[in-house]
Amino acid sequence: MGKMITIISTSYRSGEHLSRLFNNLIDKAQNKDILQFLVIDNTNGDDKRLHDILTKDMELEIIENEGRNLQRSISHAKALDIGLKRSNTEFTLIIDPDVHIFKDGWDRMCLDLYKNKEKLVIGAPYPDWKLGKVHNYPSVVFFFFHTRQIRDLNRTFYPFPSLMINLKNSFFRKITRLGFIASKTRLDKSPLLRIITNSLERNFGITSPDTGKDIIEAIGERSFKSINFEAFYGNALKPPKASSFQYDMAKDFELYFYNNEPFMTHMYGSGVFHWKTSQSSNKKYWLDLINDIESDIR
Repeated sequence: MGKMITIISTSYRSGEHLSRLFNNLIDKAQNKDILQFLVIDNTNGDDKRLHDILTKDMELEIIENEGRNLQRSISHAKALDIGLKRSNTEFTLIIDPDVHIFKDGWDRMCLDLYKNKEKLVIGAPYPDWKLGKVHNYPSVVFFFFHTRQIRDLNRTFYPFPSLMINLKNSFFRKITRLGFIASKTRLDKSPLLRIITNSLERNFGITSPDTGKDIIEAIGERSFKSINFEAFYGNALKPPKASSFQYDMAKDFELYFYNNEPFMTHMYGSGVFHWKTSQSSNKKYWLDLINDIESDIR
């Protein structure tokens, strides 16, 4: 069997995350021989360690892209546009470097879900606490699709609308998030706050368009089916509903489930105030929790 899945990820000095992720994807795959990896280096080759850090014994290509001095989402989108054009397998997985997969046989699961189905995407939407974003289709954190179907949309991953729409979005985004009130931590603790902000989000829609929004709109217009993983609030996973490790992971990071089992976690160590918690930039703590959850699963 030849290569079937191209795994695309962007890097801005993310070699250590990518090395860990790629080995994780290989380790959890049912058939590692169908995987190939494509990294878009947004330092345009300035990250000299990238080639040395990434494992040599995998099918891997690194493409240099000038993403420096660009807004983060713009450089990310530009890289993914390049990656999609270069994917030469039937299926493609776009994935963030700071992800870990818990699901054994994730590759076979995704391929099996495609059997006898047309116009399907699989993945991890933005969690509910990321107000003003898309929640009913996958984000580029984990986005698995039939390569030709998405390429034939002739859309870009470029995330931003015109200046006037951006200004309007900014105004309504502040309302939806109640200024600085609606943080992940507060939303986790307050069902009433969730009711209020969810109502505002339904009224004002997507006020924080992110990488891939135009593609998501296009697949929605064409009635693609979406199989979505679910990210719970931490309070929904308090013991005995789940293990203490799952609760801690969901409280400070993103923990996604599929069929009531942990599928993946996303660290998302961004400095965005609304989604930041006391531990959300603590990589060691995130990795320790991964090991604890893996031990529970075994």
